[in-house]
Amino acid sequence: MRRFSALALLVVLAPAVQAQAVDTAAVSFLRAETGDRGMVMEHARRVTDVNGPRLTGSPALDRAERWAVEQFQAWGLEAELEAWGPFGRGWSVERSSLTAHVEGDDVTEHNLPLIAISKAWSPDASARGAEVVLFDAQTDADFERYRGRLRGRVVLSSPIAEIDLGMEALAHRHDAQALLEMANRPMPEAGNSGRSYPPAALERYRFAQRRLAFLLEEGTVAILEPSNTTDDGALRVMAAQVPAPEANGSPLDRPQPWQAGRTTAAQFVVLPVHYNRLVRLLEAGERVTMDVDLAVDWHDGSDMEANVIAEIPGTDPALRDEVVMIGAHLDSWHSGTGATDNAAGVAVVMEAARALQTMYRNRGEGPRRTIRFGLWTGEEQGLFGSRAYVNGRYATVPGYGQPPTALGPEHERLSAYFNLDNGSGRIRGIYAQGNTEAAAIFRPWLTAIDDSTAQTITVANTGGTDHLSFDAAGLPGFQFIQDPLAYGAQTWHTHLDTFDHLSEPDLEQAAGVMAVFAHLAAQRDERFPRKPLQMAEPTGTR
Repeated sequence: MRRFSALALLVVLAPAVQAQAVDTAAVSFLRAETGDRGMVMEHARRVTDVNGPRLTGSPALDRAERWAVEQFQAWGLEAELEAWGPFGRGWSVERSSLTAHVEGDDVTEHNLPLIAISKAWSPDASARGAEVVLFDAQTDADFERYRGRLRGRVVLSSPIAEIDLGMEALAHRHDAQALLEMANRPMPEAGNSGRSYPPAALERYRFAQRRLAFLLEEGTVAILEPSNTTDDGALRVMAAQVPAPEANGSPLDRPQPWQAGRTTAAQFVVLPVHYNRLVRLLEAGERVTMDVDLAVDWHDGSDMEANVIAEIPGTDPALRDEVVMIGAHLDSWHSGTGATDNAAGVAVVMEAARALQTMYRNRGEGPRRTIRFGLWTGEEQGLFGSRAYVNGRYATVPGYGQPPTALGPEHERLSAYFNLDNGSGRIRGIYAQGNTEAAAIFRPWLTAIDDSTAQTITVANTGGTDHLSFDAAGLPGFQFIQDPLAYGAQTWHTHLDTFDHLSEPDLEQAAGVMAVFAHLAAQRDERFPRKPLQMAEPTGTR
């Protein structure tokens, strides 16, 4: 069967759009400015090495926000912190360690300092010689075997973790076949739909909540689990779990540990090979005890958070009130320094801003539309910063996957939003998010960029990051296709997500592409085309 090429697919699907000449001089300047004269790695170094991990609500994120505003302003842009919230409690670690002691008749007593990291928003925990117990309850009836036996104990919460022997490379780039398959993906189904969970998945979730609630009721001092990264040496660490009320809840409405008044036990992610050894020792009947030392700080001064917003004002009297945006999220998880997720995107957006400002200053004129730059916070907890920004200006979107209930005063003014948040890999093209008219516009732009590695356009959707906040409001929101490198395999949400895993040539290329897209979108005669807007049905209708 004959396969359509990426270009042929767009010709079939896309209605006619108004052609407009591409500003090739700007394309050349922006690519050179972000390449040969680029500073993207310096921005990334400041975000990661200097500011460190940037958990939402933490002092480190506050420092990064202030630095970003000052840097934008130093380049001559208008920049400010724009508050959103309330969010909840901030959290940071003072010290954290786990040391196991192996005892018993069949082994010589010895110590094992564990490679382990506490989950975010875990409470303080302290114990000397606490007994370690394997908790393998699979049903509610199994709880009775442990009742009265867990107070002051350290619990291993799962069985042996499967270890990957590492026969395949962790990092890779998209090959021609993968990109062709992307380009040939079918049109996504129209309309917004929230997440749904089949009955079996909901029951597994609810049992996990009962399991956690039981451990808290029994007075467990700490809960340990193996990292789900198998054996690549990385620990994937996110938020501590808080038990949900029994009721008929779902993962979408579960309580969160940053919310005031929520309590839970200290929770740790452990290197799988260390965790597995503990399980085998217990299964062999050996006695294992543990010293736990976790001291944390809670930051309750303000439950408001802020996005960093900067802009280059438009100069065309007819178009300057319209806005083109590019953005990335500034917050990160706490175990690494949030380099590939998402200091990479932040550095690219800031470098695009610097290059654009330099070009407009050299030209003596600004863009036709205003170009705005958004560095979002609260992304890792649920796109909170970008959703608040959209709800405050463009549309009232009540929740994930739900259509808007009302449009805001600036809904007609946003032309397009472009996002970067899939690691350090170079841009290979763009997801059109079901917007076939936009896809046709992108083709001459990528052609003008003249990078043979960045020519793929797919009408398919992609998810998981801040462009969804705009797309849900009926606005043109797009995410770029990027080479994965070792993002999902090794650095995503792990303690190895550091500056050392950033690819300088890839980030320079991405900064050039983002700058070009922002400029060309700002210069268009027409506002960006939009998909049909689905509004929520009025209350009482079907």
